[in-house]
Amino acid sequence: MSKTKKIWIAIGGVTVLAIVIFFSINATRTEEVLVQTSKAEVKDELRSKVSASGEIKAKDSVDLQSQIQGVITDLLVKEGDRVEKGQILLKIDPVPTKATRDQAQASYDAAMADARAQQFMIMNAEASLARDEAARRSARADLDQSDNNFARTQSLFNRKQQLNEDGLLSRDDYEQAQNDLKLSKSQLEMAKARLAQAEAQVATSKNTIEQMKVNLAAAQHRAQSSAAYLTSTSDQMMKTVLKAPLSGVITQLPVTKGEVAVPGMMFNTQATLLTIADLSTIQAELKVDETDIVNLTLGNLAHIKVDAIQDTVFDGEVTEIGNSPINATAAAAQQEAKDFKVVVTLSVPSAKLRPGMSCTADIITNTKNNVLAVPIQSLTIREVEVGKDGKYVEPDLHKKQSSVVRAEASKDKPQKKELEGVFVVKDKVARFRPVKTGITGDTDIEIKENLKVGEEVVSGSFQTLRTIKDGAAVKIDNSIKSQAEKKS
Repeated sequence: MSKTKKIWIAIGGVTVLAIVIFFSINATRTEEVLVQTSKAEVKDELRSKVSASGEIKAKDSVDLQSQIQGVITDLLVKEGDRVEKGQILLKIDPVPTKATRDQAQASYDAAMADARAQQFMIMNAEASLARDEAARRSARADLDQSDNNFARTQSLFNRKQQLNEDGLLSRDDYEQAQNDLKLSKSQLEMAKARLAQAEAQVATSKNTIEQMKVNLAAAQHRAQSSAAYLTSTSDQMMKTVLKAPLSGVITQLPVTKGEVAVPGMMFNTQATLLTIADLSTIQAELKVDETDIVNLTLGNLAHIKVDAIQDTVFDGEVTEIGNSPINATAAAAQQEAKDFKVVVTLSVPSAKLRPGMSCTADIITNTKNNVLAVPIQSLTIREVEVGKDGKYVEPDLHKKQSSVVRAEASKDKPQKKELEGVFVVKDKVARFRPVKTGITGDTDIEIKENLKVGEEVVSGSFQTLRTIKDGAAVKIDNSIKSQAEKKS
């Protein structure tokens, strides 16, 4: 064998050996995952907040609308004026309303006069009734007297008739006794007739009085109706003059002198004559998402930023939390996320603020000092095996199953549960560790249990946190994070 051939054989052997060694190393080496990490640190202060947007409003505000139709004859204020409660703002032509009021007054006076006339008629009728009752009593007395006279005359006639039959009485005396009896009977009949007439007259008088009382009641009802109409027209007359219902500032004045004011109706914005707002108390009316509303309580501090006043942050506190969503329709509420109204009252409002300005708010729901925290993005959720007590069973990477899991597996299948935790990096290996969290700040989240200060946790990238597995070998590269921090 030539020397050259020996050299080539040696080179080939070395190459084969190198290839074998290369593949052996690659076969035994675990693939490393590129990650960014952060250390668990104690934060001096951690604030949990809810962000929302809305608009600036005055606590007390009123849109004045006319309740009558008419031409505005006097406009005594202008937009931006300060007004006091009870101050006259504008006047509406009173002539048509005054004419209606005068007509109502005349109708009322006529109805009252009619009622009084009915009362006088009843008084006269009652006097006539008293007179008729007296006449009836007199007729009854005459009847009693006539009845007694008839009985006496009848008795006398019977005696004279017996004497006449015995021949002891002259014919003239007998005929006189007959005539006296007839006269007495006639007088009795006449007394009965007078009593019947008197009783009929009393009954008629009573019926007349009852009818008059019915007429009086009708007249009084007409008077009451006229009085109500008069009250209504008088009220309308008073409404020709609009006064300020509260002290404040004229924030809107869309009408001018000479325009026709129309009665205010629902959803008729054109009926608004002016708007008065009490700017001494300013509020921010916010729309808060349903997922955040449960974290709010009355008295929460808030920081308000107004789009038109960028250089100022206004402090305030939550004074009202809505109990019902503010979505416009039921159909919209079913399809869209629900928002709730939250009102924040500003502690020190500025004179620059105007109702209707757009604003954003950060509402502080919780504040803690000296808390252990990690970046929010470090937190992840994994489905892991747990014991019967529901506690996490950390898998042994060097064995197929841990002793605890093998013991349980001999009885039942291992239970699985989704737990919230972080990946802790130690000796270039990422291990999943369940943690108990607390409040969430802008960028960090509180860790209450199962993590120590200084421990390094995986904080990126987002895709890595979604796919990294427990026990994965990692390669730390925080240069990307440092560049992002410098740019921010």
